[in-house]
Amino acid sequence: MAKQWHQLEKLDHKALKKLQVEREKAQKLAQENEEKKRRMIIGVAVLAALVVLGVFAMVMRKRAATLAFQEERGKLLFSRVTEITGKVDHRHIGAWEVLKEKIEFDKEYSFKTAEEAAVTVQLQLENQIKLSGKSEMTVMPPALADKENKIEREPVILKRGELTAAISLDGRGMLVIDSSDVQVTGSSGLFKVIYDDEKDKGEVVVKNGLVEVNKKRGGGKPVKVSGFYKITFGGGEVSPPTQASVIQYDWR
Repeated sequence: MAKQWHQLEKLDHKALKKLQVEREKAQKLAQENEEKKRRMIIGVAVLAALVVLGVFAMVMRKRAATLAFQEERGKLLFSRVTEITGKVDHRHIGAWEVLKEKIEFDKEYSFKTAEEAAVTVQLQLENQIKLSGKSEMTVMPPALADKENKIEREPVILKRGELTAAISLDGRGMLVIDSSDVQVTGSSGLFKVIYDDEKDKGEVVVKNGLVEVNKKRGGGKPVKVSGFYKITFGGGEVSPPTQASVIQYDWR
């Protein structure tokens, strides 16, 4: 009987030990699964953090590139007054003020001159506009390309009087002068635009180089005017080019 109890105790001990081993294995497996889960969570968190950092870095790079683009773009808008003679008034908006010193500007600016006065403005591409006495003009900011920092046009409006334009190498074909119902594009050289606003009559005189004159309304092909030639305009019409005695004009 004692021997049987001993055998039963031995069997119970083996079963208990086996159960203990299985419990330890289950516990170890649970710990391993928990560790895997923890590592997975950490990995996902790290990956998410890296993604967020990557997106943030990309956004910051894009923002920096945009700011640099806008900063460079802003620099292209500036024109400057290089010479003042006599009484010259200027304004951006509001009342006219006397222009007392040379200025730089990046917005629409208007200038008007008294008799025997003059003002010279150098545009971004070094095209130069000299406004003669008893005249008025508005210098607009350059027109820029949408997706690159490139000047497509340098617009000026001659409201009355006379201006002399000198085209630079970089500014060929960029200067566009509106006066009355015509648009004058300076391809090269030195030329004048003269406009009498009371009579609505004007002329474009070319000393050297080439300009194109377009009617703003009514269509028609551009009229090309080369050195020692001129055209007249007004009342919606543009004359064919005729020879001009350029020595009769002041080109200083």
